[in-house]
Amino acid sequence: QKYKTTSMASAAEIGKRFVGRVAIVTASTQGIGFGIAERLGLEGASVVISSRKQKNVDEAVEKLRSKGIEVLGLVCHVSNKDHRKNLIQSTLQKYGKIDVVVSNAAANPTAAGILETP
Repeated sequence: QKYKTTSMASAAEIGKRFVGRVAIVTASTQGIGFGIAERLGLEGASVVISSRKQKNVDEAVEKLRSKGIEVLGLVCHVSNKDHRKNLIQSTLQKYGKIDVVVSNAAANPTAAGILETP
């Protein structure tokens, strides 16, 4: 038996399970978050991506748009209440709804050093 192996299927080969859906993915300009946003977009979702840095947002938006994905990119630090509020309001303003939220970001609490030296 022969098995076909692929890395990432093209948009034409992927099912369109998320057509008409709107997905927010936090911390999604690289790594796992970007991969999730990309897959949702390739399956037809309009995706909203975010990062703490505008440069990262701009680069990720460009990559996703080059694949034909409808995307809105926003700066959002999830530990900031105003940033979270803007993320939701901007999504609703542009798309009118939210169907999927992937909370990929981690808000790291401030902690003392493991070892303090003079």
